[in-house]
Amino acid sequence: MRLLLAIFLLSSSLHGQSRLKAFLASEDRSSLERIDLSRCKLSEVPPALKECTELRELDLSKNDLKELPAFFKDFRQLEILRLSKNQLASIPEVLSLCPNLRELHIDQNPIDSLSASILSFSKLEILDLWDCEIKYISPQICQHQSLKELDIRRNFLGTRDLTWLIDCLS
Repeated sequence: MRLLLAIFLLSSSLHGQSRLKAFLASEDRSSLERIDLSRCKLSEVPPALKECTELRELDLSKNDLKELPAFFKDFRQLEILRLSKNQLASIPEVLSLCPNLRELHIDQNPIDSLSASILSFSKLEILDLWDCEIKYISPQICQHQSLKELDIRRNFLGTRDLTWLIDCLS
C-alpha cells in the first residue's frame, strides 16, 4: 500500500508563517504528493517547491501571487491546482506544460479574458473562473475536448456571450 504524503500549512495568522518555515526547513520534499500553502501571505512561490516533483495536488490560494515560476513545467504529475484569491491577471501559460492537470481553480483573480490558449490544457476537466473580471471568452473554447465544468459565474459577460457559450457547450 502506497503511503500518501501530505503537508498542510493552513494559516490565518502568524502560525501560517511558522508552518511555511517548517516546510522550507524539511529535508525530503521530493516524495510529497499534496501540499497546502494557502493563506501564507506569499507574494512569490517558494523556490523549494521545485523539489516536489511527485506533487499531485497543490493549494496556493489566498496569497498575493501575480505569476508562477517556470519550474511549474516540471510538475508532470500535478492534477489539481488551487490558485483562488491571488492577483493573477491571466491563466499562467506554464500550466499548459503540466500534462496531467485536470482541475484548475483560479477563481477570484483579476482575469479579464479566457483565450484560445486554454485548448493547450489537454486533460483539463474543471476550470473555475468564478468571480473574476472576465469580459471575453474565445469561441474556440467550444473545441476543448476534455472540459466538463466551466464556472464563469459573477463575471462581466453579456447575454450574447452566454447564449453562444451555452449552445456550444451543450
